[in-house]
Amino acid sequence: MKTIKKNVSLLALSTLLILSSIGFAQRGHGNSGGNHHGGNRSTHGNRHTKVIVKHPHHNTVVYKHPHGVRRSAYRPAVIKVYNPHWCPHRNYNRRWVYFPRYNFYWDNWRQIYVYRNANVWVTNPTPPPTIVNVNIENEKSYELKEDDDDTDDIYISNDNHTTEYKAEN
Repeated sequence: MKTIKKNVSLLALSTLLILSSIGFAQRGHGNSGGNHHGGNRSTHGNRHTKVIVKHPHHNTVVYKHPHGVRRSAYRPAVIKVYNPHWCPHRNYNRRWVYFPRYNFYWDNWRQIYVYRNANVWVTNPTPPPTIVNVNIENEKSYELKEDDDDTDDIYISNDNHTTEYKAEN
């Protein structure tokens, strides 16, 4: 008789735990804010919203995507000034540097070049073959906008960059 009561008690306890965990999960606890759209929604369509989160000792800039916060996996923990190896005396504050004359990008976060090889965009720690004997320190370059920092596939906007940033001959 004691065994049956013990089994019924264990069954009731396990059922209660399962039902409470299901209820907790369905109430929207966690990162999504309770809806299937990823929580905090923006009213600006596809535009990212810049939010400054104030902490006692520092401010953190977070970009909110319409379907939740989407940050690049490569974003450094601390915002800093970059001095690329190809131009150590120059300071860059943004992630992407674009070279319109040769149509390639430098990623300050990952220390790589992004360039087109035939019809494919390549990411590589070595420079594109077209600039092997070129001192790119003297080439015209543009630091892309802060909005592009969390864009890992920057080449998607290459058509816009080629028209916005003109190459000097």
